[in-house]
Amino acid sequence: MKWKVFIITCSLFGGVFFLDRLFFFDLYFLFPNETEWDSSPWYNFIHKTKELQSSEDKHRTIIAGSSVALYSVLPDLLNQKVNPKTKYSFFSHVAMAPTDLDYYKENLLISHPNLVVYIHNFADLQWEYQTPMDGKFHFDEEKWVKEFGERYPAKTIYPKAYLNDHWIELPRKTISKLATKSLFYVSRFRVFFWDPIEVYIDNHFRSGRKYHLYQGEKPIEGIWSKGWTKETATLTCSEKKSKESIFIQKPKTKLKFRFFKDKNFFSNQMSIQEIEKTFDHSGWNDLDWGSLVQNSMDWSVVQIQVLSELPSAKEVNLIRYGRDESVGVRLSHFFCKNSKFENRSYSRGSYWDDTRLVTMTTADFKEDYFERMIRDAGTRNELWRLHFVREAKKNVNTISFSPWPEFDRILRISDYFYEHKVPFVLVLSPENPIEFAFYKNSKWRQDWISKLKSHLETRGQTLIDHTDAVSDVRYFFDPHHLTYEGANYYNSVFSQSVESKISNSNP
Repeated sequence: MKWKVFIITCSLFGGVFFLDRLFFFDLYFLFPNETEWDSSPWYNFIHKTKELQSSEDKHRTIIAGSSVALYSVLPDLLNQKVNPKTKYSFFSHVAMAPTDLDYYKENLLISHPNLVVYIHNFADLQWEYQTPMDGKFHFDEEKWVKEFGERYPAKTIYPKAYLNDHWIELPRKTISKLATKSLFYVSRFRVFFWDPIEVYIDNHFRSGRKYHLYQGEKPIEGIWSKGWTKETATLTCSEKKSKESIFIQKPKTKLKFRFFKDKNFFSNQMSIQEIEKTFDHSGWNDLDWGSLVQNSMDWSVVQIQVLSELPSAKEVNLIRYGRDESVGVRLSHFFCKNSKFENRSYSRGSYWDDTRLVTMTTADFKEDYFERMIRDAGTRNELWRLHFVREAKKNVNTISFSPWPEFDRILRISDYFYEHKVPFVLVLSPENPIEFAFYKNSKWRQDWISKLKSHLETRGQTLIDHTDAVSDVRYFFDPHHLTYEGANYYNSVFSQSVESKISNSNP
């Protein structure tokens, strides 16, 4: 009887583990991924990793790094080149520290890279665990170990490895949590389990009034990522559905609609129909084209102009700090366009959120930047980490360089790819000149780069310093992240710099 109970118990546990892996690790990721850029980062990272591991390219360059990497280059554009030498792919998620990449290096290796480019930044080095003392930084390893065990990467992607390395130093509660997540994928993935399912339902079975990023036709005047237009929005309606949806911020808002046969008619301001309509209710409203323009009229371009008092970007929660500006109406997800349900998890688009910064004068940008990123940074929760990094940049001017665990992780990553004969390039990403000035000429920075460069070069690897490669401050949203226009500019700088390495790594 005891043996029967033992065998049945083992069989049950084995069945649970088998079903857990089959459903949550294998079948779950076969579900269509329709999530958009910068959404559900942990799901998208695992999905992308599995995609890379199950496919091969003639030559593949994998770009690794944190959100700094995601916001620095545009692989979609790089891959559109005529006769490209390589296929660029991201292996990246938000807040990826060198420690994270060190834990991922085996997964990265089996993703079939011909070249690995690690886009790295001063901000990636976890400065919240460094305290200046007696002319040096002192690394709080105890705090680091405990807090890294509570981060999503450790809990979701490498719980077993982290537990094996640090179980002696971790609190009992964290050990229990990591042990459970090591055993069951359902425990790991529950944080994002519904993300792709909810997006799929929103895309296929709802009205398009709930979405992450606007994917409809883009007005020539520009559009915010959340679908808010400017005062006037002129767009080509490639798909004229019977009804669309627009969001009105204020009741009794009057709109003017002008219809044009095509772009040439618009250029000559030859409208075929003009009509004004007042929307009594705020919120989402149906837009019936048949009530605005005769069905017999052949039109493809529509212009929507708000004639009433305009709401502001701060009023509709597009921005919180800095220079405010007026907005118009919000358009539904696929406004005037066929719904394209494709994997856009690592595809970045151009929106007015970024473009507006380039349109400012440098003086206006710096004033806006101070309000958004610097004023009261020490007390604003959303800026606490940037504040730590900024203070670290100031501190390194009076402190001598000495290695610490996060720095050493980069050297371990370098050694790993050297041992496996995979070309490896470390790129120091562009920084906003406003912030770079804090430590640009410090001895600490010179020694930091010198030690990295020396280690890489003895292994036939390369360090490329692009910290000051983008000199226009308006190309930066914050200290380290490029706007879409900034990334588009940096794309050519980046590709030219690694081109020789791509040639050397060709099989």
